[in-house]
Amino acid sequence: GEATSGSELFGDVYVFPNPVRPNYEGKITITGLANNVNVKITDISGNLVYEVDALGGQAIWDGKTFDGRKVSTGVYLVFCTNDDGSQTYVTKLLFIN
Repeated sequence: GEATSGSELFGDVYVFPNPVRPNYEGKITITGLANNVNVKITDISGNLVYEVDALGGQAIWDGKTFDGRKVSTGVYLVFCTNDDGSQTYVTKLLFIN
């Protein structure tokens, strides 16, 4: 399965792979998340490209937008927030196409 155990607080949040290279076709994982986290991924201009609820302490993304297109080369921001907004974390992800 893709779910992992979450915790009360964010741990060592880690995005893998980072950077995402042109020939990579697998899933992108965001680990070290707290329980019940919503993850929003935006481009550097703040446009939302994807949103997902974490599976325990991990979120999975295929690197595609809501409409199924692979994202462009650039830096993407990963905003993580728990269900009541008391815990937040922001990290970055680089795509190279």
